[in-house]
Amino acid sequence: MLEAGETNASIGTLDKLARALGLDFATLAAVRPVPSLVPETIRAVAPIWEDGAGSTAHLLDSRSGARVVEFWRWELVGGARYDAEADPPGSEELLLVHTGRLVVEVGGGRHVLRAGDHLRLPTDAPYAYVNPGRRVVRFERVLALPDR
Repeated sequence: MLEAGETNASIGTLDKLARALGLDFATLAAVRPVPSLVPETIRAVAPIWEDGAGSTAHLLDSRSGARVVEFWRWELVGGARYDAEADPPGSEELLLVHTGRLVVEVGGGRHVLRAGDHLRLPTDAPYAYVNPGRRVVRFERVLALPDR
């Protein structure tokens, strides 16, 4: 279906492809690294994921080293949901909600985050972001993946 152009690959599938090729996600997605001490506006960064209803995910920056670290900005419109595949063992992320209410589902549990709340989340199991309200939810996530 991918080859026929009938569907798009998920972020998780692209990440697995990048790892199989010995790359990090940002390199595969052709995200250029942001130089140190050079401010950039989020509007200048193209989204990596969109749901067609206004929800977006922007990979703001990524660094490789002992761990791969990615910095993302997300917006989920009212009623939107993003289901994520498990990342490699030992992966985790930090979430910070700026506006709205975000529900994080992982391991059978639900965690409700409101503006100003943050959460450390293991991502080596499937998880989901859900906006149960009508207001746009804006949040940042820093994803830390283990060394290859």
